[in-house]
Amino acid sequence: MQLIVVLSMVGVLAAYVIPKIMPSAGKGTAAYQALKLADNLRHTRMLAVSWGKALKFQSDSATYRVTCSTPAACNNTTPTAGNCPLPTAVVIDHGHNGPFCIALEGGVSLSGPAEIEFDLLGRPLTSGSSTYQLFAGNTLMATVNVAANTGFVSTVLP
Repeated sequence: MQLIVVLSMVGVLAAYVIPKIMPSAGKGTAAYQALKLADNLRHTRMLAVSWGKALKFQSDSATYRVTCSTPAACNNTTPTAGNCPLPTAVVIDHGHNGPFCIALEGGVSLSGPAEIEFDLLGRPLTSGSSTYQLFAGNTLMATVNVAANTGFVSTVLP
């Protein structure tokens, strides 16, 4: 009898506590994708430095991709990356041996600059800092900033 009472109390508490502790699916997805976006911006900078070639980080509301600033200068691009919105000259990412093209998932959308170009020293060629915002529906879930001059990438999760 006591065991049944204890189990029912635990069940009632779990019904109230677990939704408060666990983030909603959209929020968790947006936070993960914001961190992934920040990592991919950093990775793009490092690729530009290691390859000694200027790279463009291009985005729209549903995807982002990395291309060579001068496609003819890159020998590591693919002209037939069919799953990328702009399939020509998308950089092959040796980390996963596929085109460096990412589609956002779970109803998450992206707003920010359509393009950031990193020079061969990993510096953004924009005059000011760049800010990307990730939304789940109409709710701002995360912000990713790229600092002017240095390219330092930071993430803010509200």
